[in-house]
Amino acid sequence: MFCVIQKIQKKKQDPYGTRKEIIVSETTFGFAGEEPKTSYSYTYSDERFERPILDAYKISIHHSYREKGEVKKKQWVICTMSYYDFIDSWYGDHYVNQTLKEKLNEMGIDEDTFHELINAKLEPLIEQIELEFQQTEEYRVKKEQEAILKAHREAEVAFEKEYGPGEYRYCYDVFGTLRNPAYLEELKVKKKVQEEYRRRSYEESFKRNYNNYSSGDGSSYSTASTSNYNEDEKKMLHEIYRMASKKFHPDACGDDGSKMKLLTKLKDQWGL
Repeated sequence: MFCVIQKIQKKKQDPYGTRKEIIVSETTFGFAGEEPKTSYSYTYSDERFERPILDAYKISIHHSYREKGEVKKKQWVICTMSYYDFIDSWYGDHYVNQTLKEKLNEMGIDEDTFHELINAKLEPLIEQIELEFQQTEEYRVKKEQEAILKAHREAEVAFEKEYGPGEYRYCYDVFGTLRNPAYLEELKVKKKVQEEYRRRSYEESFKRNYNNYSSGDGSSYSTASTSNYNEDEKKMLHEIYRMASKKFHPDACGDDGSKMKLLTKLKDQWGL
């Protein structure tokens, strides 16, 4: 069993060459009571590159066998691909899966074996077509367009990470040209205000927590007036205080008495 690639000729050119240009498109809209905004997107020109090569290739699997002393042949046509199909797609896109399964059953081979037979025959042809295509003006423009769109996506992601989703298109076009500097300045001011608001909120929250801690509210230690320790817990705390006071007494640890002062403060907060 083997794969056969038969070269044939089409009557018409492939009409779907790469479009020649990326074009900036604009859409202006606004909600009631708001100033309209213009969004910058992109489209492609109607003009396409011509694809003059009319070569096409019929792909089939052949099987030769003997029956009653005679050589017989069977063949299964898989698909037909034009020259430019090899640039734009994979041969697997050109056949129906259900039909292929039926043919594989008739052939008596699995799908892996089938692809091995096809690829062994197709790879040199695909390599040749790709090398030829890379010498064309269409290929050069196609790669330029891919680079433009890749840079556009990366710039959009970075910008929207800083200024919010959907905002890039109101400032820049697909080529990275700043179209609305006034709106960009609005975004910068908005971001600065938000950062200042977050900074102040953090500072105020920190001050509240600090004050609550200093006054005993929010601390795990309660003052004597608000102590909710039961008698058993107070006995345990008293034992902790007694043992700690021996360790942190100025005569024992040799400090200036600050540790003992803190321990005495804790004793008052525990309500002992």
